[in-house]
Amino acid sequence: MEYHEALNPLKLLVESGYNGEEFSRKIADCFPAVVFICDAGTRKLKYINHKVTDYLGYTLDEVESWDNDLLRMVHTEDRQLVSNELARIFSLQHDPYTFKARLIHREGAWRYFRVHSSVVYTAGEPPSVLFVAQDITEEVQAGQKSRRIEELFNDTQEVLRFGVWEWNVQENVMTWSSGLYKLFGYDPVIEKEILAISPAFYLSHVVEEDRNKAVQHPDMVLDQEEYDRYFRIRDRYGRYKDVRDKCRVIRNGHHELVRVIGSTMDVTEQLKLYRDLSEYKKMKQEHEAFLEYGTWEYDVASDRFNWSEGMYRLFGYDAEVCRDKLVINDALYKKHMDEEDYENIYNVRKSMLQKKEENYSWEFRIVTHDGKVKKLETSGRLVYNANGRWVKTIGTSRDITRLREYQQILEEKIRDLNRSNKELEQFAYVASHDMNEPLRKITTFIERLNNKYYNELGEEGQLYLNRIVASAENMRRLIDTLLEFSRTTRHSQPFEMTDLNAILAQVVSDLELQIEDTGAVIDSDKLPAIEAVPSQMKQIFDNLLSNSIKFRKPGVSPHISIKCQRLGKKQKNEANLDQHKTFYRIDFSDNGIGFEPEYREKIFQIFQRLHGKAEYPGSGIGLAIAKKIADHMKGKIYATSEPGSGATFTLILPERQ
Repeated sequence: MEYHEALNPLKLLVESGYNGEEFSRKIADCFPAVVFICDAGTRKLKYINHKVTDYLGYTLDEVESWDNDLLRMVHTEDRQLVSNELARIFSLQHDPYTFKARLIHREGAWRYFRVHSSVVYTAGEPPSVLFVAQDITEEVQAGQKSRRIEELFNDTQEVLRFGVWEWNVQENVMTWSSGLYKLFGYDPVIEKEILAISPAFYLSHVVEEDRNKAVQHPDMVLDQEEYDRYFRIRDRYGRYKDVRDKCRVIRNGHHELVRVIGSTMDVTEQLKLYRDLSEYKKMKQEHEAFLEYGTWEYDVASDRFNWSEGMYRLFGYDAEVCRDKLVINDALYKKHMDEEDYENIYNVRKSMLQKKEENYSWEFRIVTHDGKVKKLETSGRLVYNANGRWVKTIGTSRDITRLREYQQILEEKIRDLNRSNKELEQFAYVASHDMNEPLRKITTFIERLNNKYYNELGEEGQLYLNRIVASAENMRRLIDTLLEFSRTTRHSQPFEMTDLNAILAQVVSDLELQIEDTGAVIDSDKLPAIEAVPSQMKQIFDNLLSNSIKFRKPGVSPHISIKCQRLGKKQKNEANLDQHKTFYRIDFSDNGIGFEPEYREKIFQIFQRLHGKAEYPGSGIGLAIAKKIADHMKGKIYATSEPGSGATFTLILPERQ
């Protein structure tokens, strides 16, 4: 019986006049709640039973000494609420009345109480109010625990994106959890009472092509009580989702289907991850096959290797056939390897373990399962535990058989090319040197003709003679430049620390007349000192500055800017330079006529010209010499330009050779 129902006989007892008698007190003291009576008008306490001591620890004398301030036993956070509730009750407009509050124990702890009130009318007396305070702490805590469990379950559904359901087969209705409403795109609070949930409604969201997976009636398979299936749904907003549906069949004693309970989980991301992983594995296998490599892991404790499919392929095995049959350990490697190579690898590993080294790389030969001879390159890393004990090794192996064959062929080609280049340089030097002798005779005889017979030749003869003189002079310049080109790296000259600022000053001094005639302006950053051949650096600087002055715009004075910077790690990497060396980049920029970008490579080839000799005289060999010197110094030279926008020649040189 609820306590508010028990109030009626207690109220009748009080109204009958036994309220002041010992009998009524004993009855109230036996009541399993705190009972007290207050005057409705004055609100003074007229009676309180001994249960106030049992439940809250206060004595009757203490309570009576409070001068009717019963709010003292109310939790501070609830006092305003209780004060408002008491005002309603003592107005006698609300009868009966019930409210909840927390009451404080004498020792400081607090408990939940449900307070029932009823107005008592006794003959000849002003009305009173009867209060019965029932301890509901356990009830509240159970409710709170139940709510916490429900909240936790709902949160779990939210996080894991699933919902549970029950199908009442006989009534053909379904009950959904809040998570299932959300999974299908519905609001569980607003639409729970609106929607008629049935199996048909559930299936209406299943993608049509997948409905055959979802509509299997449990009665179709009588001996199966559980189902686990995957299919796609489309929620109310048209969003497609992959779901996993698990259910259990509940039957009665006659083996008749009664209900089905289940869960539906959104596995879109998991399946996408699975598909991505499958695609990655497939792509990895294709990469391994195309690039002829494999990955592996060696477990020390078991003395076993775990091979990727590519490793099986490298050793001539079929992975599908041999995966579960082949014992992959050191003995298998030894079987396929050259004895000397195996011994070397064993010694290297032993040395690494002694020194606690991690990374290694080596090459070795194998004879595959199908009898092919291969050369493999292996890179690995030894893995140690927290105690410094070697526990495993991970690594990759790749087939470098063809690479080493190509390298051997390439090395032979390079040797042949170097020998041919040396022969060509020797030939060019000898040929140009030997051509000077007949050229000197031709020049001598031309001078005699010019001195003795010039006036007798007539106008036409003089023209022919002038052309012969000009051609002889061009031949002399060509032979000189050809000799200069062949000498550039033919005779090895020692490298020495060279102050490029001093080199620049020398070149500017040599070009003084051209600079003065053209009004050229040259400004430069401070340049470094590098290991170089001073005469060769002078050749490069002279050529670059001369070209900037020569290829100027008509009527415009040349302006040449020389900028220098030390290259960082990223810049060296982009230029494919040795990371362990210091490199400087020197840019020679001018405001001249420029050139088309497609000619940026051609201008460094010997005898290549972009303009006629009459317009811009020259041999067409200067930039070829500059490139040859830069290459010899293990540096680079290149140009960037646009027609009419000047040109920039970039020189990259190491600080030391």
